[in-house]
Amino acid sequence: MTITTRTLVKIAAWGGLFVSGTGYYLQNRIIDRVRGYDYYKNALKELRTHSGAVFYLGEPIKDKKFKLSDSENNFSDGNTAKFRIPVSGPKEKGTYYFWAEKNSEEWRITRAELELKSKPDSRLVIVK
Repeated sequence: MTITTRTLVKIAAWGGLFVSGTGYYLQNRIIDRVRGYDYYKNALKELRTHSGAVFYLGEPIKDKKFKLSDSENNFSDGNTAKFRIPVSGPKEKGTYYFWAEKNSEEWRITRAELELKSKPDSRLVIVK
C-alpha cells in the first residue's frame, strides 16, 4: 500500500497544527502560573499603587503577556526573580522591570522600575 504525497502533506499539516497549538497552550499555562506567584503579585501591587506610575499610565494598569523565551530578563530560580513585563494604561504604555529575592519564606521586591514608551531613555523608580 502506497501513501500519496497529498496524504503525507495533510498528515504533516495537521501534525504541525497540533504541535504548535500544544506549545501555545503550554506557554500560556506557564505564564498564568507565574502571574499567580507572590513575587509577581507583589511587584504589580507596587506598580499599581505608585502615584507616579498611575499619573503616567492612568488607571487601570494592566500587565501584558511577557516572553518566556527571554530568559535573560524573565526568570526565577526559587530564591531570586527578575522580570520584564509589558504594561499599559489608558494614557501610556511601557515596560515594568522588577527584581525580587526570597527571605526565608517571604518574597521581597528589591528593585522595580518603569520605562515609558514615550521616554525610552529614562526610567521611573518604583522601588529602590
